[in-house]
Amino acid sequence: MITTIVHFTVPASNVDRFFTFWQDRIRGSVSRQPGLIDGVLHRAIDPDGPFQFINVAHWETAESLTSALRATSEELPIQRVFTELGVQVSQNNYAEAVPYVPTASRT
Repeated sequence: MITTIVHFTVPASNVDRFFTFWQDRIRGSVSRQPGLIDGVLHRAIDPDGPFQFINVAHWETAESLTSALRATSEELPIQRVFTELGVQVSQNNYAEAVPYVPTASRT
């Protein structure tokens, strides 16, 4: 499994437009791609934070992620819209290293 974490820096004046584009266009396209396990777009609670949105998604393989990115870019004008909105993107991909779960609290 591959985890991709994508940070979006969005000018305050375009946060709502970015969020609408994500919900209305990107989510549907990505959700149809083979190999997607799940994903969550997170919205910052601090409007002055460095990243207004962070997307965390899990993919079956690195190849399925690469194919999905290519297919979504071909289907949607993502680069054009992001340029118009002044969106900056930083993406990093990870393999699971150390899983952990909550344990019973000590009393």
